[in-house]
Amino acid sequence: MRKLPYHLSGKLHVTGSSHFIADEAPLSGMLYAKLLLAPVAHARLIFIDTTQALEMPGIVAIYTALDIPGENQIGHVIKDEPLFPTERIMYLGQPLAIVLSSDPLKAERAVKQIKIEYEELKPLLDVEESDRAQQWYVPQRKIECGDVERALSESEYQLSGSIESGGQEHFYMETQRCRAIPGEGQQLTLYTATQSTMEVQEVLSHVLGIQAHNIIIDVPRLGGAFGGKERNATIWACLTGLAAFLSRRPVELVLTRDEDMLITGKRHPFKSLYKIGFDGKGRLQALDLTLLANGGAYADLSIAILERAMFHAENIYRIPNVRILGRACCTNLPPNTAFRGFGAPQGIFVIENLMQKIAEQLDLDPIMLRKQNCYRKGDNTPYQQGVVEASSPHIFERLCQISDYDDLKRKVQMFNANHTDCKQGLGIAPVKFGISFTTALLNQASALLWIYIDGTASLSTGGVEMGQEVSTKCALVVSRILGLPMDKIRVESNNSQRVGNASPTAASTGSDLNGNAAKNAALQIRGNLLPAAQSLLKERYDITAKQEDILFADYKIFAKQDPEQKIAFSELVRYAYNDRIPLAAYGYYKTPKVHFDREKGIGEPFHYFVYGAALSRVEIDLLTGEHQLLDTFIVHENGQSLHDEIDRGQIIGAFIQSYGWCTMEELVHNDQGRYLSVNPSTYKIPGIRDIPERLVVEMLPSPAIQASVLGSKATGEPPFIYGLSVYFAIRDAIKASNPEAETSFPLTPEAVLKALEGR
Repeated sequence: MRKLPYHLSGKLHVTGSSHFIADEAPLSGMLYAKLLLAPVAHARLIFIDTTQALEMPGIVAIYTALDIPGENQIGHVIKDEPLFPTERIMYLGQPLAIVLSSDPLKAERAVKQIKIEYEELKPLLDVEESDRAQQWYVPQRKIECGDVERALSESEYQLSGSIESGGQEHFYMETQRCRAIPGEGQQLTLYTATQSTMEVQEVLSHVLGIQAHNIIIDVPRLGGAFGGKERNATIWACLTGLAAFLSRRPVELVLTRDEDMLITGKRHPFKSLYKIGFDGKGRLQALDLTLLANGGAYADLSIAILERAMFHAENIYRIPNVRILGRACCTNLPPNTAFRGFGAPQGIFVIENLMQKIAEQLDLDPIMLRKQNCYRKGDNTPYQQGVVEASSPHIFERLCQISDYDDLKRKVQMFNANHTDCKQGLGIAPVKFGISFTTALLNQASALLWIYIDGTASLSTGGVEMGQEVSTKCALVVSRILGLPMDKIRVESNNSQRVGNASPTAASTGSDLNGNAAKNAALQIRGNLLPAAQSLLKERYDITAKQEDILFADYKIFAKQDPEQKIAFSELVRYAYNDRIPLAAYGYYKTPKVHFDREKGIGEPFHYFVYGAALSRVEIDLLTGEHQLLDTFIVHENGQSLHDEIDRGQIIGAFIQSYGWCTMEELVHNDQGRYLSVNPSTYKIPGIRDIPERLVVEMLPSPAIQASVLGSKATGEPPFIYGLSVYFAIRDAIKASNPEAETSFPLTPEAVLKALEGR
C-alpha cells in the first residue's frame, strides 16, 4: 500500500477530535449574544427602544450604537460601514442591537420585545439601476491597450450583448462565530472565525477606543471559509468584542444557519456588457468589456474583487486591442464579499462564453479555437504584465490525450444522432490565474519558529487553517530544511501576539507567503546550528566538514562525505543550547516586484500565473431538464507540489464548488431584499452523487520559472474555473436539441427547460 504524505489535521478530523470555536465548555459567567436584525432592506431609522426588553428576567445588557466607546465604524478599505446604523438601515438583517443573557432562549425572547421605529424606503437591488444612478463606491476603473474602436470597426465579425453570472452562498460547515473573554485592565481575547486576525484587531481597537496590543486574536482553525470569513467575519467579532468589553464578562455569539445565510454577503453577481471582434478563422482582434459588480450595501472588498475580475477578463487569450471598464455598484443587499476566485470566475465566465459563441458561429472546434488564440511566451497582458511562462498550448495537448478527445467527440455525436429524449454535450474551461494580493502591501508574512530542548519544534505563522492544510504545508517546508519528521513539528493557532500584522489567509497566497516566512525562519536556525554541527562531528568522529557539506535529514545531521556517521538532531539541539546558541528565529517574507498603477491601469500585480484546463461531458434529459455529469478531465500545472494529495483535494473541491455555482446554486431574493434561499431545503449544493462517473485529474509538475516556496504553485482558487466546463457542456447539449437556444445562469433544470423551449 502506498504511504500517503503526512497530514497534520487528518487523524484529528477523522476521529472527531479537532477543536473549533465554541466547541469548548462554557466559561464561568459566560453570556450568550443574540442580535436584533433590521426587518427591512432600506429605511430611515428613527429610534430603538430597549426599555421593555431590559426588564425581562435574565437579561444582563442590551447594547446599541449609543454604547460604542470608540468609532462606530468597521469599514476597512473604505470607511462606509457602521457597526450599528444610526440613521439609515441599508440591508435586511443588518444588526441594530445586541442582547446578552446567560440563557440564549431568554436573549431571543428579549430581542422580540425591542421596539424600533423606522420609515421604510424603496430598496435598490438591481445592479443596472444602481449603475444608471451612479451609485458606485469609487469612480470607474479602466484597463486599456491598443485601439479598440478602430479594431472593432475593422473586424470581419462582431458580437455584442450582455452576460450575467449569479451570486453564491459560501455554505461553510461552521457558521460565523466568536467568543470574547475580557482580561485584566483593557485586555480582551477573541477566539473568532476570521481569515484576517490583523483586520479584526485593528478595527476592534478603533471601535473600543483602546490600543491594538490590548486585543488578542486567536484562531485555532476554521470549519471552512472560502473567503466568507475574510471581511465578513469582522462585524461578528466586533459585536462580540464590544459586548465582552462593556459587560466585563465572557460573551459568545454564534449565528444559526438560517441567520448566516440570510444576513451575510455572497459571491458578487455580475452583469457584463461586451463587444468582441474576430476574423473568419476565429482570431481575436478586439474586446470592449464593461463589468458591473453588485456589491451590496457597503464596499467591503468589492473594489479589489472587481479589479481581479478585470485582470482575468481575457483569461488565457492574447487580444491585441482591449478596453475593460469596471464599476462596483451599491445596492440594498447584505455586503457581498470575498469568495473563492475573488472575481476571476465572473470575469473568465464572460470571455469563455464568447469563445463558445465564436466557435458555434464559425463552426470551429472549441479547443482548437482556444489553442490558436492563447498566450505565447513573450506576450503581454492588457495591463502590460509579461507572460514569462505560457503553458496553455501544452495543457490543451495533454487534455486531448488523457480524454481521447477526438473519440469522445465522435461518441457524443453518435449518441445525439440516436437519441431524441436526451442529449450529450462537451464543455471546455481553461485558466490562467494570477497569484498575489493585488493590493501590494498585503504580500508579506511572518513566522516564529522555536526548537525545544528535546528536538521538537513549534511553528507559528500568520496562516489561518481552514481545511486547506496551510499548516501541513508550512510544516513540510520546515521539515525539509531541518530534516525533522512531521510528527516532531507542532503548528500553533494563528495568534496576533505571536505573529502580528498578519495579512489575510486569502488570494491563494496562504502557503506562498507563510511557507516562505517559515522557510526563512528555518534557514536562520539551520545557520545557527551549523557551527555546532561542525564541532560535534569533529569531536565525535574527527570529521572536518564545511558548513555547506553538512546535511540535515531523517532527524539526523551528517557530513556529505561520510553519511554513515550521524548525530541525532536532538543531541545537536542540546549541544547548541549548552553553548548558548539561539534556537528560535523570526522569519519574514515579502513577494518581490509586485506593483500596479491604478490610474494608468498598468503594472505587474501577480508574482506568477497558474495554468490548467478541464473538459467535461454531460447528458441532459430533455423532458425534465436534469443532467448527469459523465466525465471530467482536468490537467493542472502546479510547479513542484509540496503535497500532492492536498493539492489534488483542492483541485477536486474547487471544481465541485464551481460546478455547483454554475448549475444548481441559485440565490433568490424577493423585491424587498430578503434572501429566500436560506437553508439546505431551499439552496441546493453539490453532494456525493454529483461527482462525475469518471474524474481524471492530472497534475503537471513543471520547472516553474515563476513559482513560490520550494518551487510550488498555489492550488486554492485556480481550479475553481474548471467547473465552468460543466456549464458549457450542458449548453452544448442544449444546442444539440435547439441550436438557437440562449442559456442563463445558473443552468438549473428549470433554466435548461426554458432554454430548450426558447424562453
